[in-house]
Amino acid sequence: MTNRLLKVTIVSLFFLLSSGPTIAQSRNLLQNPDADLDSQFWRTKGQATVETTAGNNLCFTVRNGGSFYQDVTLPDDAVGQFALFIGRGSSERINPGGAITGLPYLYGYMIAEGQPKGGRVIDYLRGQTMLGSGKQKDESVDMWGIFLVPEGAKTIRFFLKQASRRGLPHNGSAARFDNVGLYLFSTKEHAQAFANSYH
Repeated sequence: MTNRLLKVTIVSLFFLLSSGPTIAQSRNLLQNPDADLDSQFWRTKGQATVETTAGNNLCFTVRNGGSFYQDVTLPDDAVGQFALFIGRGSSERINPGGAITGLPYLYGYMIAEGQPKGGRVIDYLRGQTMLGSGKQKDESVDMWGIFLVPEGAKTIRFFLKQASRRGLPHNGSAARFDNVGLYLFSTKEHAQAFANSYH
């Protein structure tokens, strides 16, 4: 075990043990996060299907800019907590020069009203390491981002999308997602520790 890996493991264990209930009681707010129930609880746009990989594993799959999304009603005490977006993704397409078209990425909104339809978006959740930037075709990589829940946020809309760069169109290649999650933590450090230990 390398020194860096050992350090990350020790830090993660420290937060898991010392924080007690904060970590232990955190639960995935997404329904059907592993596609075991096909696309149930998710809405789709464009080419978005559940497929079985070579390893006989179900996963969310998007092509040509399609997407899955799910609306999550936040608990009453969510304001001031940290929302962790997390999952694993892979792409059939790796472009020379690092262009992002075809890559999987997580994305989201914080919505002010209880009913997302027509609700006011108060924050766009992107950046950090939400893009699955694997170096090889079909390489599964971690994606995650941590965001403070602002005053007035009632709903999070969680997206599974396919990135695109202007001038470089989609070509039918697949981006795949599995083991996706939306978690709330009382501190950013707890969220980071959980992300470091996520599998």
